[in-house]
Amino acid sequence: MGSAEMREAPGLDMRKTLGLVILTAAALGAQTADSSEAALTAAISARPRDPAAHSRYALFLQSHGRGAEALAHFRTALDLDRNNPANAYNLALALLAAEQPAEALAVLDQHPAASGDHFALRGSVLLTLGRFPEAAAALRRAVALDPNNPDSLYDLVVTLLKTGHDREAAGMVARAQRRFPRVAKIHAAAGMSAYHDGRNAEAVKAYEAAVKLEPQAADLHAALGDVYAATGDLARAEAAYARSLALDASAAEVHLKSGRNLMKLDRAADAERAFFRALERDPANAGANFELGKLAAARGDHAGAVARLERAVAASPALKEAWYQLSLSYRRAGREQDAAAALETFRRLP
Repeated sequence: MGSAEMREAPGLDMRKTLGLVILTAAALGAQTADSSEAALTAAISARPRDPAAHSRYALFLQSHGRGAEALAHFRTALDLDRNNPANAYNLALALLAAEQPAEALAVLDQHPAASGDHFALRGSVLLTLGRFPEAAAALRRAVALDPNNPDSLYDLVVTLLKTGHDREAAGMVARAQRRFPRVAKIHAAAGMSAYHDGRNAEAVKAYEAAVKLEPQAADLHAALGDVYAATGDLARAEAAYARSLALDASAAEVHLKSGRNLMKLDRAADAERAFFRALERDPANAGANFELGKLAAARGDHAGAVARLERAVAASPALKEAWYQLSLSYRRAGREQDAAAALETFRRLP
């Protein structure tokens, strides 16, 4: 049954959950025994037009967090051998990991393939771009071509939920749980489906199962924190967010969620620190500036509140509540004309 109103589901970062499943075994052959950087660069120097040499080095660079350098060699490999579908796939996946989904889609469009991997990646790229009907079509094709790939199933469930096909998503998840009982991502999909349908207790159980299967997955702990928060279990939500951040402190949104949860726990000082940590990762984060603006207003720092709230609406002009708070802070700061303009913007927004 489709939900009347889409709820913001505990989501997983697509770039993290995809991983870098590169098609190298068949395309590149066995790796040499010496896969040090020196050996890999020497191989390129000896055979600069060998696409496999560039692909091997790109894989090395990608695995060592040097994505920009890896992209250059993935591009070279494709330029040298445009008939090998693995080269196009590798480049498109690396572009998606580098947060360049439009460029990834262009590569896939230019190099179509009839494999499940191609359609799975295409679906993930379209999902990232918010083109949900097209993503669903690609992912359905991927699942049909490779029904044993739980990643494609997960992405299809996410897409179905985003397009209001909750009943179909729930049925698919139930079948997937029976088929892949030890795959954390499938339990996460079950949690997402239950959360969309308002079945929060089931969502909690599903995400708890997911983190037991993959206890080092920061995204899963953050999603578990979301469903704990939705059920009012704020203490466990904070523990889940803290665990997520201990595993990966780079996610600004998790710091923001943790801060909002701390506010509900009446821990304003800790919450403020969390909001500042979010801004350290993402200086333009609208949510963090909004929350810091409200805190500044609460302690009578109206100039500080205005500065924070102005940053919030600059980063996210559709953030309606921020315009309302900004109008109040303008008025308290004696800026009546600005207050009236901000209030008018608030009233115009849906």
